[in-house]
Amino acid sequence: MVKHDRVEGEQGMGGLGDFIRRHGSHILAHWEVEVRQLPYTRDLSRPRLLDHLPELLERMARVVESAQTGEHPTLEAVPEVHALERLDSGFDLDAVAEEYALLRACVLQLYGDHVASAGAEHMALAMREMLRFNRTFDEAVAAAVSRYAKARERTLVALDRISEAALGTEDLDTFLPRLLRVMLETTEAVDSVSLMLREGELLRVRASVGLEEEVTSGFTSRVGEGFCGKIAAEGRPVELRSAATDPLVRSEAIRVRGTRALYGVPLLYGGEVIGVVHMGSRTAFEFSHEDKLLFRAMVSRTTALVVQTQLAASERAARQEAEEHKQLLRLIIEQSGDAITMVDARGVVRIFNAEARRRQGIDLKEVGPSEWSEAYGLLTLDERPLPLEESFLYRALQGETVSDVRWKVRRPDGAVRTFVGTAAPLRLPDGSLAGAVLTARDETERLLREAQVDALVEAAPAGLALLDTELRYVHINEALATANGLPVEDHLGKRVSEVVPASASMLEPRLRQVLETGEAARGNEFSVAPANDPGVLHHWVADFFPVRGQDGRVLGVGGVILDITERERQEQKLRQTAEFRERFLGIVSHDLRNPLNAILLSANALLHADDLPANRLKTVRRIAASGERMGRMIAELLDFTRGRLGGGIPIHRQPMNLRHQCRHVMEELEISHPGRELRLVAEGHFHGMWDPDRLAQLLGNLGKNALDYSPPDTRVDFRLHDEGDSVRVEVHNEGSPIPCELLSGIFEPFRRAVEGDGHPTSGLGLGLFIVQRIAEAHGGTVEVRSHVGDGTTFIVRLPRYAGGSEAPGEAVSGSAPG
Repeated sequence: MVKHDRVEGEQGMGGLGDFIRRHGSHILAHWEVEVRQLPYTRDLSRPRLLDHLPELLERMARVVESAQTGEHPTLEAVPEVHALERLDSGFDLDAVAEEYALLRACVLQLYGDHVASAGAEHMALAMREMLRFNRTFDEAVAAAVSRYAKARERTLVALDRISEAALGTEDLDTFLPRLLRVMLETTEAVDSVSLMLREGELLRVRASVGLEEEVTSGFTSRVGEGFCGKIAAEGRPVELRSAATDPLVRSEAIRVRGTRALYGVPLLYGGEVIGVVHMGSRTAFEFSHEDKLLFRAMVSRTTALVVQTQLAASERAARQEAEEHKQLLRLIIEQSGDAITMVDARGVVRIFNAEARRRQGIDLKEVGPSEWSEAYGLLTLDERPLPLEESFLYRALQGETVSDVRWKVRRPDGAVRTFVGTAAPLRLPDGSLAGAVLTARDETERLLREAQVDALVEAAPAGLALLDTELRYVHINEALATANGLPVEDHLGKRVSEVVPASASMLEPRLRQVLETGEAARGNEFSVAPANDPGVLHHWVADFFPVRGQDGRVLGVGGVILDITERERQEQKLRQTAEFRERFLGIVSHDLRNPLNAILLSANALLHADDLPANRLKTVRRIAASGERMGRMIAELLDFTRGRLGGGIPIHRQPMNLRHQCRHVMEELEISHPGRELRLVAEGHFHGMWDPDRLAQLLGNLGKNALDYSPPDTRVDFRLHDEGDSVRVEVHNEGSPIPCELLSGIFEPFRRAVEGDGHPTSGLGLGLFIVQRIAEAHGGTVEVRSHVGDGTTFIVRLPRYAGGSEAPGEAVSGSAPG
């Protein structure tokens, strides 16, 4: 034992109780020196070490003084509380007993020195007091040891029950309610226990006994807010005496239950708060030290179980994910469009996927490097057996990655296939070599296609070329090279400006535009004399398009250039022929009108002469009718010529009523077709700005067409429909539909159908062409519908006013329906 300084300088000689009271701090200072040598106390703070001891010495002083007063004071529960605190701090029973023994020794040694200095006359009293002190100290030790042992036994029983509750399951939601029920049943005053787990800055109720509504409602609390949030933020227990009314409590369930005592403890793991557990009571305002100590011990064990379960769940999830990845990898390998072969570190083939089996015509053969070539039919590009030292897979086993290698394979059926692929080493996380993998594609068909494409490109009459981003020739076919006047090989690597300097100023801006925008430029026409036909101007049309890599980047520009000189010549001839024909028709039709007018005037004069013999009257009438028919044909030719050469048929708009005009046309048709029935159906307004003469011509042509191509005993219908800003005109006749082969070109000029008796109709076949041109001149359209059983209907749509302008006020307001 450490030697203590003597207590001197005291005046008079009091008893042991008075000595303890006056020298308590000195006693505890000496005791602290001794007790700090115990291993359990070295990490204990001084306040925690001295907790309860000053009160214990004070009570001991009063008990010792009772040897003189005859009173019977007690130590009360101080030793028991002190023992529970030491149990919570990790002391075992021997350490608690040794702590008390050292305290006793310090008091007696210091007091003995004090008595020796005072003289022998006080020895009798001192001995009686020391006897009482020892007896009292023995009681304190006994009480502390008993309380410690009971609390220890109760704690061990509770911890065993918690361990049993968690046994056999690794599911938090299954065993947490069991653990909480053990906590509730272990402490008599407790009627609710809840556990919250931390999710970032949020605490969420995961299990509860007594407050199950917190679980069903998903009660949460933020760290730093409310009762549980305060515990999580500070990392220490918090106790409330009247929880139902305390503003710190945020749980409505606790308030409704009228909870009084509420004690919460953090779940600590590795210095971090992972959750909070709290117990509540509706009958007690506070929990005993023993209950709180027991609760903290159970929470500590629960923390370990929760962490263990979470780690196990994470491990299971990791294993499951790894297995899923393994299955996915196996599925990808089997379903890959590439042929995949894997070998282990010794070079033995272990994986040979479905594509490899299909392409090479054999199944997996677990052979080593010396047998690869023979087992799998590996050949060099010149079809020799592939030597091991040249094998890309063998090089990968040496740790080298080999890309874009090519080889051939002879299948069992004798066919030879060409493959291209990559061989790479397989390494473990520690960097050691685990094997190698070969990923290959069958290039046989692609190479054949490329050869075919090359042959087509070379044989193509059009010029084809590929250029890089600097406009240097990468590929050019023979046709374009010949036009440029240089061999193919003299183009490669040279710029456009070097090969065709005369055309570079025109071509290069368009090519660079394609490179910059990534968009094709089509229909580029230009004229230049080629090198293989000097002095003769040729016409060309070119399409330029971007050439992209697999990542979408523009790597160059391609061009297709076609010599259209001959086509231009033929088109020019056709245009000249058509123009000549149409000008000829215009001139002829115009020049014929003068003699024709003379014939008609003479015929009409004869018809009105009184002295014309009856036998000549029929001849004159025939001359007049033929002249009028020729007049109509000449008028149609003039309209046709205007439609093709004069910019369209001219019209002169004026206000008119389409219904009245239609009725007038129908009356003329009835005179020229006696016995035929014509009907007009019109409802609405039919005023507009149109050319009356041209619309009479349109309606007359459609009406005559309907009468000519329908049975004599059927009716022809004219229907007018008011459609607001436009009018729809329909002319319908019964009979056989227009043949499909004629329907598509029915509005073309010089097209004539055939009557039912097989004879062609009279006229030039310009009537419907003129109808279409008149409709278009008015900004309208015309279409035809012809079906078996429905007859034929021509439909004309005419805007009421030109250019979408509004109707003049007088043309609409106050006018009667058309």
